Amino acid sequence: MIIDTLDNYYRYTKLHRLFKPAFDFLRKGNLEEYKEGRYDIIGNDVYILISKAKGRGKEKANLEVHRKYIDIQMVLSGEDLIGYKPFCECKFKKMPYNTKKDCAFFNDESNFWFKLTRDSFAIFFPEDAHAPLAGKLSVSKAVVKVRV
Repeated sequence: MIIDTLDNYYRYTKLHRLFKPAFDFLRKGNLEEYKEGRYDIIGNDVYILISKAKGRGKEKANLEVHRKYIDIQMVLSGEDLIGYKPFCECKFKKMPYNTKKDCAFFNDESNFWFKLTRDSFAIFFPEDAHAPLAGKLSVSKAVVKVRV
C-alpha cells in the first residue's frame, strides 16, 4: 500500500507500466465535475470509477481485496476514512472471491485506519486488504482500476 498526495505522483509511475496513464488522467483536473460512473482510460486495462457516497462507519466497512486490478483511490472532495490489513492476515471471509466483480470481502478488523482528503490517494495492490468509506462524512472519489 502507498499513501501520498497527487503532487508526488511521479514517484510511482515507474512501479507499473500503466500507472503513468492512470496518474495523467487523475492530474487533468475537474474530475469532481464528472457524473458518477465508469470512464475508460485504456479499455479494461485502466479505467476510472467516479463515485459520491456517505461513509458507512468503521463497524460497517468491510475489508476487500482484488486479484486482477490495483486500486488507486483518490479523494476529489470531502474525506474518506480507510482501514487496512495485509491480505495474508485476513481470516474471516464474509464473501468469497467473485471472479466477475474481482472482489472478496472479509469481516476481520483493520490493523490501522487513515484519512484521505482532497488530492490525496492510496494505492492498494492485490496483497492489500482495504476498507473504504469507513468514516461518517460524504466523499467524492475517483478509483482508478489498473490491471495487474
